[in-house]
Amino acid sequence: MSVEKRTVLIVGAGPGGSTAAFYLARAGVDVLFVDKETWPRDKVCGGVYLSSLYPILKDMGCFDAMYAQQACNINTMRLIDRSEDYIILDVDPFMIAPRRFTDDQIRRAAIREGADFMENYEATSLIMRRGTVKGVHGLYHNQPMDIEADVTIIANGSHSELSRQLGAFMDDPDLTMYCFKAYVDGVEGLVPGQAEEYYMPMGLNGWSPICTTWLNPHYEGKQALLGMTITEKALHETGLSTMEFYEYWKNNTKFGQTRLKNATLIDKFRGWRLPGSRKLAQSVYPGAILIGDAIAAAETAFEYGIPSAMIGGKIAAGVIADCAKADDFSYDRLNTYQKLASDALDPGLQFNGLFRDTLLDKEDVMKDFFKWVKAQPGYPHLSFSGMAMKYMSEVLGLELGITANVNSQ
Repeated sequence: MSVEKRTVLIVGAGPGGSTAAFYLARAGVDVLFVDKETWPRDKVCGGVYLSSLYPILKDMGCFDAMYAQQACNINTMRLIDRSEDYIILDVDPFMIAPRRFTDDQIRRAAIREGADFMENYEATSLIMRRGTVKGVHGLYHNQPMDIEADVTIIANGSHSELSRQLGAFMDDPDLTMYCFKAYVDGVEGLVPGQAEEYYMPMGLNGWSPICTTWLNPHYEGKQALLGMTITEKALHETGLSTMEFYEYWKNNTKFGQTRLKNATLIDKFRGWRLPGSRKLAQSVYPGAILIGDAIAAAETAFEYGIPSAMIGGKIAAGVIADCAKADDFSYDRLNTYQKLASDALDPGLQFNGLFRDTLLDKEDVMKDFFKWVKAQPGYPHLSFSGMAMKYMSEVLGLELGITANVNSQ
């Protein structure tokens, strides 16, 4: 069996792992990032890159290529409640683009910067010595191969067995979302640049919390990305299949009937599981830092996970680069990551969790919020995040203690 020895090993070449690899390579740290797939690979989930990530993408030199390949650029949102009343508000612009292309651009940026990459490597378990992570056991092209490292970044997503081996993974059914999506053609009435989020009518078994359907228009035609999200807890209560969700919304809601009257599915629904949190969980263990979905770091209102992964990856790289400079990879020194990452991510995680708990999952409060927003001077040209924060603090009387964009982190 072969053994590789590196300073830093990153398991997972998605946006978070590749971002960490990029910044470690820029700092001159010996780094290898690995992935079990053959690249470029497709990924079902997401495809949303919020404006909070634009500075990182520009720094990595891949923003222009990603922006040119985007399917749509969103700058307003129509939020529709269970009675099918709605408001329209401005959001910080964000792009939606195919993950097969965008993730590969981020990965290639890390390679250009000097990071070493290995595909077709499946990390099967952690190498543990005296309670400290010392790398991973794995299979390279199905042949046993160990990779030892001073620090291991675990960035291999929501099904990470490495996270579970550490006992780090949270599995709260109230915070874990099941998402599925498909492309549809022949959609009627969408506005270019305007995303639509629909909350299921209470008549549909009264699901709570969070059960949304969303349509993101692609280009300026009638093609759109249709997706649905429901918590694991609510999903178990319904017993419905993916297609039953779709058929219900299409046939029993006003917007479904209008938007999809002449629409056809371009492909099959594909789904993924997205664990979220209201604050960053313990992410540092002796010899290891966990980032992104591997530590359930997605926010729980609009189900965005890429920002936490990439921001966490950049912070992890900075902390580990300092460790390498001091030749000290002790737990105490690595644990600097916990505070820095919590300071950066917790405001967004907490605010989105509070927004979900107090508005999205409360039918009467959402109705009042809609009425209040429509009465504000300047509507509909108002900020989504600004209106949400103002309503929660001034109308609901909540002591927020945090400032964050509802739509970003």
